[in-house]
Amino acid sequence: MFHSLIPRSLGLCLLLGLAGPVLANPGLDPQSFIEQAVAAKVADSESAQLALRESQSADVKSFAQQVIDHHPRENADLQAFARTRQVELPADEDLRAQAKPEVRELAGENFDALYAEQQVKRYESSLALYTQAAEQGDQELQAFARAKLPVLKHHLQMARMLTRAHPLS
Repeated sequence: MFHSLIPRSLGLCLLLGLAGPVLANPGLDPQSFIEQAVAAKVADSESAQLALRESQSADVKSFAQQVIDHHPRENADLQAFARTRQVELPADEDLRAQAKPEVRELAGENFDALYAEQQVKRYESSLALYTQAAEQGDQELQAFARAKLPVLKHHLQMARMLTRAHPLS
């Protein structure tokens, strides 16, 4: 019985060994990563500016202010990384125009709940992007992304707390 398993196991190992390169994910392109990361930061900042103006809740305003305070540092890091990788960043005006439809979705009575939900989705998306970069990027991209993951996880946790304090009705 043991001998009859050897050819099957060997065949399966060979098949998986040959399929490995086909199934492996290609590395994440630094250009794509940087463009997505910068676009997310601009959208975060635009939404946070609106939250400071529209929210009636101290916790939402506090979160928005933290986003605004934190993003210049993060943007500077992204820009420096982009320069080292010789990646040209999209124009701020283009990124703001891209963010406007999402920001417009926040209008209405339920602003705080909508903002909190949007922030959870945005940080989940950013966390997925940075996790992918940390796992599939080249060495420089992996190091950059890994360094940013703890902050993103913290912001996601804070956004989730906002959704509990301001549930959608």
